[in-house]
Parts: sequence; structure tokens; C-alpha cells
Amino acid sequence: MWCMMNSVLAATTDLRNMNEATKRIILNDEIIAINQDSLGRQAERKVNNKTWNVFARPLANGDVAVAVLNRGDTAQNYELSFESIGLTGQYEIRDLWEYKVIGHGTLWKGGVQSHETKVFRLRKK
Repeated sequence: MWCMMNSVLAATTDLRNMNEATKRIILNDEIIAINQDSLGRQAERKVNNKTWNVFARPLANGDVAVAVLNRGDTAQNYELSFESIGLTGQYEIRDLWEYKVIGHGTLWKGGVQSHETKVFRLRKK
């Protein structure tokens, strides 16, 4: 979430002994690019309920960063219509944790682990 909120990343672990999971999170260049985007706007929470939080953040080149957080205690499926968060049209959907384009269209649906945050970069088609 630090990348969505334009926060400074403060690591309180011994950087010399980080495990691979921690390195994967804090050294992800695509996530860092969201955090360092020159537009400098924080994300807005578009969905806020007991289980789900969805945040969207405009980027300088016209793309939109979207984070989907499962606050629940179990893995669950989620379907996010981009129109429901104020976006119209077709988008290329890039999963920033997977480093790949995972689809195109007007929505994303998939599984989200308990307390996991999916982060996507949407590029208008």
C-alpha cells in the first residue's frame, strides 16, 4: 500500500538479512515506479467494506494504478468492474507482482489471498 499512498518506504529489518519474500516486495521496480510517479497523487479509496478495499491512483502518463486488498481471514474471489471505480473504456491489465500483462477489458476478476494486496497498472486501450 505504500506505493499507492506516496509514502516513504521505511524498512525496519536488517537489510543484510532480508528473506526473499521481503526483497520481492521492497525491490519491485514496477511498484517503486508507482510510488515515485511524477504526478505525485495519492490513491483514493473507491471500495471500503468489511472484506475489501480498492484504491485507484492516476499516473502521469495517463495510466491508473489499482490496488485490491482482501481484509478477510480467508482467500476469496473478487470481481472489479473498472466502471465502478470511475474508469470507462477498455484497459490493458498488468499485474505488478507478476511482472506481466494478465488481460484486457473492462474488469478484473480473480482470487485474492487473505490479507493480500493485488496491484495492477491499467493502460487505456
